Amino acid sequence: MKRIFVDMSVCLLHQGHVRLLQQAKELGGHVVVILTSDEEVLKYKGYPPELSFAERKEVLLGLKYVDEVIEGPWLIEDDFLVKHGADCLVHSGPNFNNVSKVELVSLERTEGVSSEEMRQRAVSSIVIGRNSKKCLLTPGPTNLHPQNLLDIEPVFSRSDSHYQEVTRRVLDAICALAGQDSIVAVPGSATTAIEVATSNFLTGRVLVVVSGYYSRRMLSMIEAKQDWLGLAPVASMTYEEYMAAAAAGSLKDKFDWVVCAYTETADAFALDMEAFAAAARAAGARLMVDATGSINLEDHHELADVNMFSSCKGLGGLTGAGFITYNRALLGSLNKTRQPFILDLATYIEKKTTSPAHTILSMDTISHTFAQQRERIRRSKQEFMRLFGDVLFRQTNQPLLCTKVKNAHIELPDWMIGYEPRSIEADCQVVCHLFDQFPSNREPGEVYGHLRRRAVEKS
Repeated sequence: MKRIFVDMSVCLLHQGHVRLLQQAKELGGHVVVILTSDEEVLKYKGYPPELSFAERKEVLLGLKYVDEVIEGPWLIEDDFLVKHGADCLVHSGPNFNNVSKVELVSLERTEGVSSEEMRQRAVSSIVIGRNSKKCLLTPGPTNLHPQNLLDIEPVFSRSDSHYQEVTRRVLDAICALAGQDSIVAVPGSATTAIEVATSNFLTGRVLVVVSGYYSRRMLSMIEAKQDWLGLAPVASMTYEEYMAAAAAGSLKDKFDWVVCAYTETADAFALDMEAFAAAARAAGARLMVDATGSINLEDHHELADVNMFSSCKGLGGLTGAGFITYNRALLGSLNKTRQPFILDLATYIEKKTTSPAHTILSMDTISHTFAQQRERIRRSKQEFMRLFGDVLFRQTNQPLLCTKVKNAHIELPDWMIGYEPRSIEADCQVVCHLFDQFPSNREPGEVYGHLRRRAVEKS
């Protein structure tokens, strides 16, 4: 009987392997699989096979198209085939085997499937499964995207051309989203970015508009270094006071910088950026915005002179990076105070310290999907508003990131994690919608059907 040999590794068995073996069997004869040894797989593919040689052999012998399995090298030569009595060697795809004394039969590779593609599917299944088991109704970081993990690889930022190309793509996409002409990445978080930005850009008279926890925190951060930076005593106003003063024209020429938080997560409040920025311009001031809770979620970030935000909220990356976007013209008017190395903007412009390399890599693929992410969050918010619109804390200034309700008494099942703001009024809750930014096994907003309102007895 004709002995038909097929060389394979079969680290992960898929339909392409089965179809190849079926075609080999149809040639008529005894099908022998030359199965690559574990050592050879590691040597030539660079990783150990998911299944050991013994496991792969057992799987193949369970197929009706396979009569025999023998261990073989990665590259097949005539001597090996002659020794084992081969009449022909069946191969699919590019052939690197040095065969001339035995007939070589080349068959077409099955398109659309490979072991590497199956590995990526496996990673996706793991990530999506974990997302499903732990739903985070929090402002980020929340769910993972499989590409966050698949895009990470070993990296050295200064001489790694792949990393430099990815960095260019990711930072260009973020910069276009924010609307300024320049960007730097800092290792850490949005808080790190805020410390760097406020230390370098702020000069003269600074007004911080307080609308919640995070703008109050910025006020404290700036006040702590106002003497060191040579600033005038830092002023503050509430959002309502600022808008009223702007309407009355009483802000004109009083401030060099206005600082604000676009979205106050803990209070689920988003300021009116068009009106806010117009007031700053009318006052003759530049605008610095904490965009942590608003980037890729709200419009008009381009109206700011400087934005600061993190990698792990609206942008969908892993934790570990903060970003500052700014207009290059501002570099001529930076604060003249000598900065510590870690706070000096030049440290990051000139790449004098380790970059948040793996975080940036984690954003390579998803940086092309910012619009889709935002749309999914919008749909999630829309569904929550449909279900809980009768208990909204406020009707206006609604951010896309989250929603604040009062007297809703929402109870979450064990597999959901609720948001616990650092400060919040009694009988209020904040639910964040960021977990819906990536595709999973449910539609945006579907999860809210699992929320229950606890009945409260009236006294």
